[in-house]
Formats: sequence, structure tokens, C-alpha cells
Amino acid sequence: MKRILFAAIILIGMLANLSAQGLRHSVCYIEPKFTDAEKTMMEDYALYMARAGFLSAAQALTSYKSEGTFGSGVVIEVDSNKYILTNLHVIAYAKSATITFQLHDKKLRYADCQVVATSQVCDLAVIKLPKECEMIPLPLFSESTTEDMPIVAAGFPALANKPSWQMTRGFISNARVESIESSSASHILQHTAAIDPGSSGGPLLFKGEDGKYKILGINTWKAFYRDDVGLAIGTDDITAFLKEMHHLGTKDAEDLEQMKNISGEDWIYIFKQIPDSSQKQIKEIKWRLPFDQALRTLAVRDSILSKNTKQSNKFKRSATHVDTDLERRNEILVTYDNYFGTNQQIGLQIGHSWLGYISTGVRFAALISNVMAIDEMYRDELGYQNRGGVLFGLYVGGQVPISIDKYTLVPRITQSAGAGPMKTGDVLAGFNIVTDTRIGLDWRIPFSFCDLAIGLHYNMNWLWTKDQMSIPTFKPKKDSNGLGQYLQHGIGISLGIIM
Repeated sequence: MKRILFAAIILIGMLANLSAQGLRHSVCYIEPKFTDAEKTMMEDYALYMARAGFLSAAQALTSYKSEGTFGSGVVIEVDSNKYILTNLHVIAYAKSATITFQLHDKKLRYADCQVVATSQVCDLAVIKLPKECEMIPLPLFSESTTEDMPIVAAGFPALANKPSWQMTRGFISNARVESIESSSASHILQHTAAIDPGSSGGPLLFKGEDGKYKILGINTWKAFYRDDVGLAIGTDDITAFLKEMHHLGTKDAEDLEQMKNISGEDWIYIFKQIPDSSQKQIKEIKWRLPFDQALRTLAVRDSILSKNTKQSNKFKRSATHVDTDLERRNEILVTYDNYFGTNQQIGLQIGHSWLGYISTGVRFAALISNVMAIDEMYRDELGYQNRGGVLFGLYVGGQVPISIDKYTLVPRITQSAGAGPMKTGDVLAGFNIVTDTRIGLDWRIPFSFCDLAIGLHYNMNWLWTKDQMSIPTFKPKKDSNGLGQYLQHGIGISLGIIM
């Protein structure tokens, strides 16, 4: 008797193992695939959405960007073709995904499987499997779902941040949940089978008397505020979605393409311009995908523009607008000034921008002048001589950074003062004092670790010097102490990096 009982237990275990093995041929885990351009855009939007208060969305975008996300799915068959049925939020806005079946003895991986249909209404998505895939599709349960039905939830929740096979049992506790705030699905099932993050997209199954599994729903939510409560999208919505899937297309991927033309910075500018009531409404709406808030913001913008020409002109600044939050603030600039006449100056500026509008720093310069010596007694011109010197001083300025696409145009005006010794040949000619006023434009070109700054400016300065020299093209003024004052002007260029 004991032997018979032991054999029965062994047989039951083997059957259970075979059952699980069978489901592993139908249930997979899914890893969305994003391009480098899409990852960069997600990183950009994550930063600005966090600043706008969408912390959960920002965190989700960061997760998507790193491709550390995954979810579950189940094999189905439509028109003799095999597909993976899953949740939309599992694949996000990806155009393709990697599908992996984790069997007991091996893994079967199918890369670059195309997302062919999505539905934001029901949070469903379909991914096409290659023809060579021999995994087993499961049918939909076609009868009425009733409470107390025994069910199985299968999927790949995370274990140490990696997908791990899980098969749990329970029963239907509510055959038709009245409403879920974050869903527009019409048929939602509540059940007691354990599901965890990563189970999303996996099937909720019923095992018939013939021992075959059928799909009751797609697990989508877990009620974290209650124990043993999972929620799944029922077969009514799944059936309707599959009938229309060839017409639905991947609208979410199309939305992603449109958003590539608008940076996160542009988006937050638009967001801040819409009425406070609209901002509040967008923040309060439950989101399904991380980009939903951004899309809603743009939709509100478009609605306003269609009705209001004045607002339309205002929003046009979203593509070209004043930037008050420059990421890079430390600058190193090399400048060259050519004064109309005989003076030249080469300078080095090291400074910092404050609040986007104010810049301060230090300036070193080499001044080279072709001057004429004068005999003070006879006032004779003794000929041209070269005079050179160094200047050290401080500068302060104002600027208005204007974003144009990914570039920044910076009109600026700076005032500097410097002093230093000058020599004519081997003779120390004395101390010079220079005050500079520069008005110009900087064009900033972004790179990964710094911005390249190219500038053009007009320069006007006063040069004070006490010696027996004269700058021929500039009429000096002499004070009672013999201090020469020269007003000089010219144009110059600058080249530098902004860290």
C-alpha cells in the first residue's frame, strides 16, 4: 500500500512538472529594444519631467533607457501566424523586442521581433514571432468566466533583477471588476494567484478537464494595498483587440517619432505656458506609459493653438527661446582683437556664468602696438617702434542665451579692466591701464563633455599710458601729468570651450 501511495505521489509530481514544462513552451519574457537616439531622448525627457514633478514617469523613462525592463507574454495564433500577446506598458514605445523562452534545459531567444499592434485603451500589444518559431500557442477561453474558477498565473517576475519563471495558483474572486481608474478596459478579472513586477503581460489561465490550458486574461496590475489581489484584462477586450489589430498599427511608435522633434527642454517650456488648471489636470491623470504626460501636454498645446492666434505666436518660442538653465557654466575663451590701426591684443578669459545671465571672470592679455617715439623737447617724431606688454584684470558681463534647436546663441556684453607693464625694445615704458567694452555673439555647439563656443565681437577701449610714445592713428589726450589717453576700437573673434 505504501509503495502504491509513494508511486502515486511520484506520478503526480511528474505530471505537474510536465505541465509546467508545457507552459514554458507558451509563456516567455520580453525585453524591449530601443535605438541609441531613442535612449538619448528618454534621458532628456526624464530630466525635464522630473523637474516638472512627474517623478514616477521620469524614473520609468530612466529604466526604459537602460533596457533593464522586461515583462511576460504568451504565444497566440491569429490567421495561422504566431504572435506574442502582452501588455503595452511592457514594450513601451519600442518598435521591436527580444523574446526568450526559458525551457528546463535551454533558452530559445528570438531577437528583433516586430511590434505589430498596440492599444492604449486596453494596454495590450502584439509582437510577431518568426515563422521558424515552434512554440505552442494557447487558445482564448470562449466560455463565461465565473467566480471560484481555479486559475493559474504564469510569467517571469524579477528575482535579483532578472526574469525568473513563476507559476502560481488561485481562483477568480471577482469575475467583472466594475472600474479601474487607470484603465478603459471593459472586462477586468480579479484573482488570488500571486503576481509580481515582471508578471505583467503574462497569461491568466484555466486548465480544462482535457488537461489543456486556455487564456482567461492578461495579468496587468497587482493591488499593492491588498494581499493576494491581481487584476487581468479579460477575453472580451482581448478578442476585440485581436480582431482590429491589423488596423490599429503601432501608434505609440509613431508618437515616439513625432516627439523626437521636440526636446525635453521644449516640452517643459510648453508645459509651463499652458494654464495652471491644465497643468494640474495633466499631473493628476494616471499614466500608463512614461511619455503620456508629454503627449497630453502637446495635445493641450495643439488645442490652444487651433483656437488662439495670440497663444500660437507665444508657443512658437518653444523652438527658439531664452534658456535660463544652462547645463555648462565654466568657460575658457581665447580672444583676438584687431583695433583699426596698429594695435592687436590676444587674451585668455577664464570665467563662470551665473543664473544663465551673468558672467564673471579673470582676463590675461598680450598687447602689441606699433607706436611712434616723440622728442618731448623739440616735439620731433623719431620713428616707429614696437611696444608690447601684458595685462591682467577682471571682467563682468551680461548675456541672453537663446536656444535654437540643440544649439545656443548667446548675445553678450562684457566690461573689463586691466593693467600691466609695457616695454619698447629693452626699455620699460611704464604701466598701462586698459578698460574694454565688448559687444558680441557666441555660438555654442554641444558635445558630450563640453560645448564649443565660437564668438564674434566689437571692441572699444580706453588706453592710459605715460611715456614718450604716440599711437599714430589715435589722437591722444594729455592731462597735466602727461598721461596719454587713447580711445581705440575694432573687431575680434573668440574661440573656447564651455564646461
